Amino acid sequence: MRSTPWLIADFVIVFVAIALLIVRARLNPALALVLGTIALGAMTGVSLDDITAGLNEGFGGLMAEVGLLISLGVIMGFLMSSYGAVQRIVEGILKIFGRRGSPYAFGLALSSVTPAIYFDVLLVVVAPIARRVAARSGRPVASLAGPVALGLAAGNALVVPGAAMLAYLGAMSLSSSDILIQGFAVAIPAAAITTFLYLLVIERLRFWDPARDEDEAALAVDPADAREQDDRDAAMPGMFTALAPVATVLLLILVGILAPKAGIEVSILDFLGSPVIALLAGVLVALGIVVTRQGLAGQEEIVDRALATAGPILVVTAVAGSLGVIITETGMQGVLKNLFEANATLPLLLVWSVAAVLRMAIGGQTVSGLTAIGIIAPLVGDLGLSPVLVVLAAGAGGCFGGQFSDNAFWMLRSLFGLSTRGTLKTYTLAQSMLSVVTLVIVLVADVFV
Repeated sequence: MRSTPWLIADFVIVFVAIALLIVRARLNPALALVLGTIALGAMTGVSLDDITAGLNEGFGGLMAEVGLLISLGVIMGFLMSSYGAVQRIVEGILKIFGRRGSPYAFGLALSSVTPAIYFDVLLVVVAPIARRVAARSGRPVASLAGPVALGLAAGNALVVPGAAMLAYLGAMSLSSSDILIQGFAVAIPAAAITTFLYLLVIERLRFWDPARDEDEAALAVDPADAREQDDRDAAMPGMFTALAPVATVLLLILVGILAPKAGIEVSILDFLGSPVIALLAGVLVALGIVVTRQGLAGQEEIVDRALATAGPILVVTAVAGSLGVIITETGMQGVLKNLFEANATLPLLLVWSVAAVLRMAIGGQTVSGLTAIGIIAPLVGDLGLSPVLVVLAAGAGGCFGGQFSDNAFWMLRSLFGLSTRGTLKTYTLAQSMLSVVTLVIVLVADVFV
């Protein structure tokens, strides 16, 4: 094995190279990760046979863990989006919070109720609603754009069945039931606290300058689109119908968790409570709703689009699994074990830091968190770490610093009519604040729970 300084240098060189390939050379993240994985193995002395075996083992192993979960989650999200579930859920929560409390409504709804819906799809659906609410409530558009950004990040990376969270669980060999309650227990207060702090900065400290931070010329929604949206709003489903798929998934998983604790050992409950079957049940509920509203042809087109979207997510996620296997082969876990044995808090900080740096560099929540988990996962047992807290620390780090390299950054800019400066004050600032708040909650949980 190479000496510790050279080993660390190899890791830095490879991760910088991966970031440059993705951001500067515009190489697809999956290809950049494959090349980086091979380079890391070769530079650290892993044999060529072991590199090949690690690529296949990591890819196949992670797909076995999360491939079906992510695919079903994306399908369910597309189906729900197609019949107006998101609009109905947001409107329902707005009635509870009122217009003045609308930032909290968006932050909490997106971080806890709608994580099954794919990030980009959810942003496109929710942004026009948020803009209209901002206009009606007399608040700066930033007061809604920021909570939307942080709610999307939390829903993707901190709770089940967010796509990034499902990938993290696969990398740690955890089940959705292992983190279901803990994820919501962290994400909901983190979203609420962050929204409060963000509004304090934007509104009370007057950090927002509409003349410089808003750009109506960049707005991607024209008046005709708004009128069409109003027409769609009139045909929205009832709240029960909107929530039915997500409620089915959560209910079945909860039954799977609670039944054994209550001394009920029934195989059919274990079967129904398994994450794959619970998500499949949610898909079938959403599918039934779509068929009744749009017919068989309508659902076929929606599912096809969902699978086309799921493909790139699955490949990038699986390749990150290959990187995790090669990291294990390099011997880095021995170096980290010696470093962390004296202080159990440092590993969680490392996971967060690695994920945060990679999020800023390459823009992807999933890849950044998976890479951080891959570094620390072999040491979880030896250091007595909580796998759940490791996953949440990775999720928190993956929320930090989304900016120019993140395609959602530019989507939010267009959908809310912001300047680039204004997008940094909303998308980047809100998600970074969420990341730090979540990290604090995770570290407190590590000490007291």
